[in-house]
Amino acid sequence: MKKTIVFLFLVLFTSLASAQVVIQGDITSDMTLTADNTYLLSGFVRVQSGATLTIQPGTTIYGEYTTQGSLIIKPGGKIMAVGTADQPIVFTSEYAKPGSSQEPNYGDWGGIILLGNAPINPGTASIEGPGDIYGGNDPDDNSGMMKYVRIEYPGISFTPDNEINGLTFGGVGRGTTIDYIQVSYSGDDSYEWFGGTVNCKHLIAYRGLDDDFDTDYGFSGKLQFLLGVRDPQVADQAGASNGFESDNDASGSTADPRTSATFWNVTLIGPAATTSSSYDSHFGRGMHLRRSTQLKINNALIMGYPNGIYIDGTNTVADAQSGVLYVKNSIISGTVSNNFTSTDATFQSDMPTWWTTNGGRTFSTNAELMLADPYNLDNPNPFPTEGSPALTGGGTPPSESDKFWDRTASYVGAFGYTDWTAGWSLFNLTVPPKSEEILAGDITSDVTLTNDKDYNLVGFVRVQSGATLTIQPGTTIYGEYTTQGSLIIKPGGKIMAVGTADQPIVFTSEYAKPGSSQEPNYGDWGGIILLGNAPINPGTASIEGPGDIYGGNDPDDNSGMMKYVRIEYPGISFTPDNEINGLTFGGVGRGTTIDYIQVSYSGDDSYEWFGGTVNCKHLIAYRGLDDDFDTDYGFSGKLQFLLGVRDPQVADQAGASNGFESDNDASGSTADPRTSATFWNVTLIGPAATTSSSYDSHFGRGMHLRRSTQLKINNALIMGYPNGIYIDGTNTVADAQSGVLYVKNSIISGTVSNNFTSTDATFQSDMPTWWTTNGGRTFSTNAELMLADPYNLDNPNPFPTEGSPVLTGGATPPDDGYFDPTANYVGAFSTDEWTDGWSSLNINAVIVGVEEDHMAAIPKEYLLGQNYPNPFNPSTKITFGLPISSEVKLTVYNILGQQIEVLLNGFRNAGTYELTWDASNIPSGVYIYTIQSGNTFLSKKMTLLK
Repeated sequence: MKKTIVFLFLVLFTSLASAQVVIQGDITSDMTLTADNTYLLSGFVRVQSGATLTIQPGTTIYGEYTTQGSLIIKPGGKIMAVGTADQPIVFTSEYAKPGSSQEPNYGDWGGIILLGNAPINPGTASIEGPGDIYGGNDPDDNSGMMKYVRIEYPGISFTPDNEINGLTFGGVGRGTTIDYIQVSYSGDDSYEWFGGTVNCKHLIAYRGLDDDFDTDYGFSGKLQFLLGVRDPQVADQAGASNGFESDNDASGSTADPRTSATFWNVTLIGPAATTSSSYDSHFGRGMHLRRSTQLKINNALIMGYPNGIYIDGTNTVADAQSGVLYVKNSIISGTVSNNFTSTDATFQSDMPTWWTTNGGRTFSTNAELMLADPYNLDNPNPFPTEGSPALTGGGTPPSESDKFWDRTASYVGAFGYTDWTAGWSLFNLTVPPKSEEILAGDITSDVTLTNDKDYNLVGFVRVQSGATLTIQPGTTIYGEYTTQGSLIIKPGGKIMAVGTADQPIVFTSEYAKPGSSQEPNYGDWGGIILLGNAPINPGTASIEGPGDIYGGNDPDDNSGMMKYVRIEYPGISFTPDNEINGLTFGGVGRGTTIDYIQVSYSGDDSYEWFGGTVNCKHLIAYRGLDDDFDTDYGFSGKLQFLLGVRDPQVADQAGASNGFESDNDASGSTADPRTSATFWNVTLIGPAATTSSSYDSHFGRGMHLRRSTQLKINNALIMGYPNGIYIDGTNTVADAQSGVLYVKNSIISGTVSNNFTSTDATFQSDMPTWWTTNGGRTFSTNAELMLADPYNLDNPNPFPTEGSPVLTGGATPPDDGYFDPTANYVGAFSTDEWTDGWSSLNINAVIVGVEEDHMAAIPKEYLLGQNYPNPFNPSTKITFGLPISSEVKLTVYNILGQQIEVLLNGFRNAGTYELTWDASNIPSGVYIYTIQSGNTFLSKKMTLLK
């Protein structure tokens, strides 16, 4: 496939037109396989160095039987096979085609072979099967990405010890991403690693012939969440079929690098459901560790094998005795013959002690593990049920700067309560219900809520001073309706509710429980109230609702951390102006961390700050009843990336529902501290998609700024409100005129009545000038903003498309260590999908600079990039982020498409980078920079003004 850069440097992809396309021979330039076609893999197909094979989600590739079709990624070549949970990529037998007259079977085609330049202990070697050379000196080598991929009926044995496995890795580096892969019905090993450093997660080996997971030649990667499932009647007749088989090399030498991969959370379901089960006699061990391997295995579950663990060879035994090789915090169950065997008789007799010393446990039967249905061969369910010993006794995965390990997986085996197989795999698992626990009364000492339980929040639950409430990722807390369940963090108390993008913490209505007979609704429970000792302008006060006292003199006060948290169906109004909001802050200090929070369906304000200094990022207010963001009592924090979305038929019947509502205090005094919070990058999607839309009459303004507030608002987008901005009160007007209160570099669009109103008639007539002087723009319709789909109520998409005015005209946030200085656009979004995974929204960013017809060919893990300042003279900083380690090229062109300078061309690890382009010797004009990584391109304009 030919890659062409044209004006604006869009990547254009030619496509194969026929319904089925034969792929054979060498791929020497970039190629894309689209979901519109199916493909037949004929013979050895090699992606040569410098070429990238991109495969769209939902694509199917059939391996040809007669030619032993195989895909080989050569060192320096790349594969970008990035499916989705809903649209996995499938490699399978040609006999799996609909209407085929022959049934697919083991070894119908070769398999997938990834080769790279990472270290292996022979230095270089030729891979089994096709014989291609691999191995080198680059542990960070990048062979691309495979994610949400199924590989079915692969695996060919040419001669003994010369096979193609389902998925083979040869010297693959840790710059490669491997995640959510299932190999099924492999005619040899399901997975085999020959050296290299690649890290892998979420691997399934299903009903393979030989070993599930085979490691050799100095493999030293990290792996987590592995499931192996055996068919009791299918085993390798030429040897022993094992769960793990591991060597340092074929001779058992101690050559470096040593095979020393680290595994966490493994479930190996052997062939014997019971010790009297019938199974093929060629099954061997759950783990055969031999030939000087030094694996490190944690939280493994080995069940139903003839033998449990076999430590084989002098060096292997010595390393097990010294602790260089280990199996820790693991379980063996249902072994037919022996739990432990070794070539060293003395060590074999010591192995039960070695096992228990390392936290190991044994069970005579598999039934004792209390798994849901592990031996349902067609749809095995290895989830632990309530009371399962697998839910306890595991170690906690290590904390690392690269964030590879999921540290919540402190259970034994591959599963806790999260079904990571859902959608993309062949399985259809049912997650067993969690046990429930009641939270009520005062918390006076440290308490941890674990993700293996659900919690019912009953009445006012207070975390008292000196106590910390810790909540694990993936935990759900249900608020009780009748008692108005609410969580209150008292001054001096702390909450540590730190979820992850994959496992957010969820506070929700008791009626949101699976199987509830009642639908959840607005105000089903109270909400979350954080109180602290930071300054508020009354000095101290009692919080609305429960009445607890807050406020003090410590702006750095720390009430803990909330990150990746959803709060659903909260918000209760006791009496007018006496409510519990979705998330309430009272005197909370800037030592507190608030990031990635969504409040949905709140029966009052989504968020309200009563004084304090807390800083907040990535906040979503979704379909709330009253105001999205309400600030009072001298709040002076910093906030960036806020999204408010309104339901046009849901508003506060007792007042006006606004995007922002802000007071200094209830009387409008000028008491210190003043309400003076600083906001950057706000998107407020009001109720009116068009000026003729129907909406509840109680909607008010995008921003109601009143009662002596002194907010500072930048890069805000206010769209579809009855009224835009209302400056209310003598002091507020004066502060707007003097510039102490401001709204800068912002946009108002689609206002039904008035863009600007004020209690001061003279200032109201001056407000259009005040607005434009501060860099503001107005648009008559929301459509002019060219956002993707902001008024899709169930799944709004507020991302700007190519040419959107929100991509220009924004100011650059201060580079003060808190604000993101690259967000020089208007609104909360440009290309960063910060809602992804943890929120209830499923938003896809529009990749600016890529022709929309071909966007499906770009993996979701696209590049991010900004430059600042823009316009600039004489230099600008270009920043970009790599979600995965990869080769990256950054090039500057003029508007005619002539290359000016290559600023970067080389490998970079995943992370954020900044380069400075000095244009001192370049004339004024519009320039374009492109960032290229693999088959993904990003193009952006910048202006040099001298």
